[in-house]
Amino acid sequence: MNQKYTITVAGIQMNVITEESPESVEALVGIIDRRIREIHLQSNRCSKTEAALLCALDYCSDKIKAQRKVKRLEAQIAENEIKISELEEKIDELERKLNA
Repeated sequence: MNQKYTITVAGIQMNVITEESPESVEALVGIIDRRIREIHLQSNRCSKTEAALLCALDYCSDKIKAQRKVKRLEAQIAENEIKISELEEKIDELERKLNA
């Protein structure tokens, strides 16, 4: 069930509606808020809005990298499942020969 939360990120208050638990929302807000503040403090010329955009770009980049890694791992799993199936067939064949 969707719930409405009032959150504050980098000093900006906003309302969000999500199915996530209050603990999940709080954890996410904490992570994002800290990262924006870190970026903002690293560069005095960087506004909070720019820091928020850089934070979003960082996280999107991380997500894309993670998605690519998941796809590679899924492909490896599929290959391994095929190899396992082939090996099981060979085992069955060898067992038939032994029992013949």
